Amino acid sequence: MRHAVFLAPVGRFADPERLLDVARAAEAHGWDGLFLWDHTLRRETAEVLDPWVMLGAL
Repeated sequence: MRHAVFLAPVGRFADPERLLDVARAAEAHGWDGLFLWDHTLRRETAEVLDPWVMLGAL
């Protein structure tokens, strides 16, 4: 694996449709993988997506 996208599944990336768009774009541009943080620690309240469920759905 040479290049991968690594995102925190919070805030704007807590939207499954947006993550699907990112995954499709990464694949179309030759990226090797898409990873999501599985530990999040934030001071402010934000929507959080379960990374394992989302990766399974992708």
